[in-house]
Amino acid sequence: GSSGAITFATGASSSSSGSMSLSTGDSSLGSSGSISLSVGDSVAGSGSSINLNAGSNTGAPGGNINLKAGTGSSSGSVHFVNPSTSVNYGVISDSTFDFSGLSTISLASTGTVQLTSSTTLTFSALSGISLGDSNVSGFETDSGTVGSVVPGEVTINAMAGKITSEDTSLASNSKDTFTLYNSRVTASSLVMVTPSNDAGCEPIVYKAVPYLGYVDIGVKNIDSSECSAAYTLSFLVVN
Repeated sequence: GSSGAITFATGASSSSSGSMSLSTGDSSLGSSGSISLSVGDSVAGSGSSINLNAGSNTGAPGGNINLKAGTGSSSGSVHFVNPSTSVNYGVISDSTFDFSGLSTISLASTGTVQLTSSTTLTFSALSGISLGDSNVSGFETDSGTVGSVVPGEVTINAMAGKITSEDTSLASNSKDTFTLYNSRVTASSLVMVTPSNDAGCEPIVYKAVPYLGYVDIGVKNIDSSECSAAYTLSFLVVN
């Protein structure tokens, strides 16, 4: 037959019901005592669960479940343990979210998954990063016109963008050079610049040399006619 159940509960109340605390004593010379919650093994049926349920409320936020590791010379962590090997495969602490003990981790949602960082968000993988044949959007873009502030210069602080030329009638076989100031650019950046509007002529980009904070760009009209308007260029910075 079934073994008996044990229930610990405080009484109901019209105001605040009583709390329940389970703790071990402090130790000044050794280690303080542990607390272990275990579910018995099953033979014929499935193993039973340990359920932690916070309180519900019909008119206010529901209760939280807080897991708090201990403090010390370094803060404690929350460990996830393989039930077969008793080896930790995942750790969550105040500075670490590490599940490198697993070969595969799936993070899925029927809606939106958002990862944010106040500084830098880094993805790395030994065999490469796959985008899963998915549409990629949300790139940092901006635009600007050469000479709108300083002749021969334009400032666009973005990873990609569109540049409108200062020259509106670039003569046949003539060159146009200008400087793109961009805080995303370093001397080792790959800066790709291509014409996006020919303005009735044939401008080609013959140089795009990156330096720290700027790019020297050179364009030549190889058409037999001069440009009838300002041409435009598209650029992409890869670091």
